[in-house]
Amino acid sequence: MQKILFLFLGCVIISCNSLHNVKTAFSHKTPYELYIESLEKAHLDKSPMATAWIEAGQKALNDSVSIALPFSEAGVFQASEVEARCYSFPVRDGQVLKISGAVKSSANSKIFLDLFVWKDSVWTPLAHADSALMLTHEFDHDYTCLIRLQPELLVNAYYTLTISMTPVLINPVSGASNRSIGSFYGDVRESGKRLHEGIDIFAAKGTPIVAPAAGIITRVGTSTLGGKVVWMQDGKRGHSYYFAHLDEQLVKTGARVKQGDTLGLVGNTGNARTTPSHLHFGIYQVRSKDPIHYVRTMDALVNSLPLDTAFSVQAYRVHEKKTVLRAGPDEKRPLKVTLAKNAYVKILAQSKDWYRVSLPDKRQGYILRKSVSPADKGKFVKLNAPATLLSEVKDDSIPLAYLTKSMPVEILANFGRYSFVKTKDGMVGWLAGMSR
Repeated sequence: MQKILFLFLGCVIISCNSLHNVKTAFSHKTPYELYIESLEKAHLDKSPMATAWIEAGQKALNDSVSIALPFSEAGVFQASEVEARCYSFPVRDGQVLKISGAVKSSANSKIFLDLFVWKDSVWTPLAHADSALMLTHEFDHDYTCLIRLQPELLVNAYYTLTISMTPVLINPVSGASNRSIGSFYGDVRESGKRLHEGIDIFAAKGTPIVAPAAGIITRVGTSTLGGKVVWMQDGKRGHSYYFAHLDEQLVKTGARVKQGDTLGLVGNTGNARTTPSHLHFGIYQVRSKDPIHYVRTMDALVNSLPLDTAFSVQAYRVHEKKTVLRAGPDEKRPLKVTLAKNAYVKILAQSKDWYRVSLPDKRQGYILRKSVSPADKGKFVKLNAPATLLSEVKDDSIPLAYLTKSMPVEILANFGRYSFVKTKDGMVGWLAGMSR
């Protein structure tokens, strides 16, 4: 009966895919929302499987892992498991989020990727990726972001995901790097009489100053503080860019410039005449803004190793005395739980030297790859009483088999008061009240 239900759901979901592919062209709803709508139209939204899928997407928002960007991961979703995965990270005003990925799955099936921001004490939808897991989004405020990844129902899918940040603007000093920035927004000036409303980018006198974006030159002139200055308007973002201490101005008021066009040359005019040559760069939108994240680049992304798909079909266990499960793939990430030797873990994905794992109670986190090994062999014991082989680490979970007294079982891993075992005929499941 269960096989018939799976076949029925599969056929209907395939038809749902065709439906929401057509509707996408005529709707502002996200692909995720359209998929739920297609389940409703097929009268499947109240089915146990669809209900579990919708609930998994909501629960994942409150059980994310925290990552540092740039980030790369390769992972697997199994058709037999209904789940979603979330990643949280901070973004700053002036950064562009870039997500790219690849999916290998059954024909016409998808993995949904949705971007949320924490706003008004709730995760608020902001954007979604296309079917190839590609997404670019520019931020003009600081936020905590969350990405949710979730496949359609009944899908076996392998994926790779890279998440990185780039600055909105190019550095306005030709050839400059992060190390060229030597004075920052908010630094004290004139013994505290004023604060620095920009950043200073140091370079040799005569180095070209270029337009950080396309725009219009609104003023070319001089001032006591700035010396030779240029003002530029970025109509796309509503910003005014201020370039000061120039040695020479090479544009005129009213000129339209493209990103990268030369505006002038680095100097030390104005109140910078006693300092090394540099460009004072400011951003204004009603008031001044900190330009640092608009121009500072991030470290280059190092891709994770290719996904070892073998782990998707076998159990793993901790082989060290104690192993820490962390909230992200880094020794500095918060501790979620300490796992004892032989604790059961299911590997979901990998990122560099870390595995993303799921515990039997559905908690997720990251563990060092060197800390685990396949749970393929264990200790044989005979049951001292009849027992029920369970599908999960819950006393009320679905019974898989009823085992008789003295039946031999192989204990492969543990979790709390449960043991993950294999019977002599190859069936695996959980037994309560046993230890290895």
